Amino acid sequence: MPTKNLGVIDKMKMFRWIAAALLTLVLSAVLMVRTIGTGLSAMSAQNGNWVTNVSTGSADAGIMLKATVAVGGLLASTRENSMYYRLNSVAGEPLRLNCRYRIEGDDYDADWWSITAYGWDNYLIPNRLKRYSFNNENILRREDGSWVIHVAANEQPENWLPVGPSGAPTWRKLPDYDFDLLLRLYTPGRAYLEEPQSAALPTVTLEGCS
Repeated sequence: MPTKNLGVIDKMKMFRWIAAALLTLVLSAVLMVRTIGTGLSAMSAQNGNWVTNVSTGSADAGIMLKATVAVGGLLASTRENSMYYRLNSVAGEPLRLNCRYRIEGDDYDADWWSITAYGWDNYLIPNRLKRYSFNNENILRREDGSWVIHVAANEQPENWLPVGPSGAPTWRKLPDYDFDLLLRLYTPGRAYLEEPQSAALPTVTLEGCS
């Protein structure tokens, strides 16, 4: 066989090897993300639409949970110092940018709490107000001490938590929700530590979609 043909064959083999290696890397990454999600669900406790991981910040946290914390950017401290609840759907429907949501609550048994909106890429959502969360110190309250947060892409009255497109390119999106909400409770009361699935939490309702 001519030397020229052998060179072409070698290049084709090299190209196929590189393509196979890249495909393997992509499939491995997808499998890792799905495995982390499955492991996280197995260690979760649900409270209404909110979900918390009962091992976050505890000595029981395994390698998959630690990987999830690293991927999601949650700087979790010990469980006695903080609790984290996530919400990415209401009544089984994923949170969408074309919908408006209402969060209602009161004070909670914790030294400090906050509610933050994150894009599907686990980063804060860019917005012109640079408003990313509300907490027990800056939220506007009613006369009885209760409060309402309006979550929407379009401007809303009073406590408006803006949402919008994430900063990451859409081709990277894997979750079926557009954004999620994170409730942080620092130095939580015993109810959150012992009965996280029934402790008092804010309620989130869908107001409408366009």
